[in-house]
Amino acid sequence: MKIKKIFTAGMFAVNSYIVISDAGNAVLIDAPEGAEKILSEIENSGAKLQKILLTHGHCDHIESLAEIAEKTGAEVFIHKFDAGKLTDDYENLSEYFSMYLDAPARHFENAKTVSDGDIITQDELKFRVLHTPGHTSGSVCYIIDDVMFSGDTLFRDSIGRTDMPDGNYSVLAKTLEMLTEIPENYRVLPGHNEETDLKREKANNPFLNGNMFDF
Repeated sequence: MKIKKIFTAGMFAVNSYIVISDAGNAVLIDAPEGAEKILSEIENSGAKLQKILLTHGHCDHIESLAEIAEKTGAEVFIHKFDAGKLTDDYENLSEYFSMYLDAPARHFENAKTVSDGDIITQDELKFRVLHTPGHTSGSVCYIIDDVMFSGDTLFRDSIGRTDMPDGNYSVLAKTLEMLTEIPENYRVLPGHNEETDLKREKANNPFLNGNMFDF
């Protein structure tokens, strides 16, 4: 397994990642703006994109989804509670951020839905879906081996915001408490900012050590 971070330097500064199997098949985690760069990175890696896993349905994480899926034929996966965001400009925040976007995120209607505990397989790669609501009702982390793709649930020293439609701080607080109870130490690759690990966040992130659950 190879993991490559793709950073597209747009307004939202989203991280996406490609995970490449031993057979050269790629899985993309999130599809922010910059379809050409993402597709070029995959091509330069000598891989073929087979699947796109979405951590949630906000516009900054799906901005190039329709284009990439159409050009590659890749299957798209999203939690069932966020699936509606792929065709709703209010729910995916395209309307809210319209002044920053050239156009709303193109709608995509052929995604497959997942639930907590589902396993998405590509060759030897097995991604476990961990439902982590709060940033959105359908936010998820994807866990493979010792890596957690945390989307906008967990950042280095911080968490995703909950003051947007479908965000809920009380729900996210419960999610974060659940994360603190995970015994394994995962390498955490977030949707924004620098990578971290779960052990570090348990010790240093104020939202995980309980000091700010009532914020």
